[in-house]
Amino acid sequence: MNTQQIQGFQQGDKDAFAALVSRFQTPLFAYLGRMGLPAAMTEEVAQETFIRAWQSREQFDPTRSSISTWLFTIARRLAINELSRASYRYEQTSDNNESTYTDDTSISSEQTLQLAEQQKLLQQAIQTLDANDRSLLALAYLKDLELSIIAEIEGIPVGTVKSRLHRIRQQLKRTLNGDDFHD
Repeated sequence: MNTQQIQGFQQGDKDAFAALVSRFQTPLFAYLGRMGLPAAMTEEVAQETFIRAWQSREQFDPTRSSISTWLFTIARRLAINELSRASYRYEQTSDNNESTYTDDTSISSEQTLQLAEQQKLLQQAIQTLDANDRSLLALAYLKDLELSIIAEIEGIPVGTVKSRLHRIRQQLKRTLNGDDFHD
């Protein structure tokens, strides 16, 4: 978004807000989904993020952070709150979630089952992480998001981002190899 659109948004211009939603809806959904939120909760948190952004638009200070950093910080706080409130509910529903994430008809049934099983194991491994680690991991896999921006969103130094990401990846690797994971 350009400076004029951001100023329009801050002044209550609904077209500028629509541009903001259009620009950041997909990255926010990707981030929230990678945090391990179920689809319905992802939609709710994304919607609440935009509602809160609209309600507090006059408080946004472009000299302190970018609009994307501000939005992802709002989404992160909402997601972590939601995960902590509903963690056991989500664990129950994720155990029953048998959906796959592929439409590629050139993949055989066996390959589809293998992919679905790998996806399920990865999601279960991610569920073993605490909400802060899920957030950091999800941000790390968003396109074009620099470590300095991740550090700003997470409220930690860049060096801590690097070390935590290394630790998280090692933990997931151990979990997926069966060292830490039990059904």
